[in-house]
Amino acid sequence: MSHYESEYGAAPKVEIPKGQQVTFIDPEYSTGRWLGFKGIVKSNPYYEICRSQQDVEIQGDWRKLIKEVRDSHWMMVYGDYLKELGYATRKIGINWVDISKTQQT
Repeated sequence: MSHYESEYGAAPKVEIPKGQQVTFIDPEYSTGRWLGFKGIVKSNPYYEICRSQQDVEIQGDWRKLIKEVRDSHWMMVYGDYLKELGYATRKIGINWVDISKTQQT
């Protein structure tokens, strides 16, 4: 498939198994601050936007997430890697914010 935005180049449509636990990182490069949280994949919709799309149930304080979101390029990986990310970011001087540790209100 082509990229939706330009109809140019190649872009895969990735479908992640429903129920798969994932970890998200929202890096803010200009300030050295990264935000992270866990989630569970609920579905793989097909809207007329980016080719790979997942509906994810956020495990953590989604209200805080709305206030904290920064840059638009996020990373998502299979599994729970928040503990490892917290450790690594401290070692290299990045400010780490784990939304999954906060309680929903």
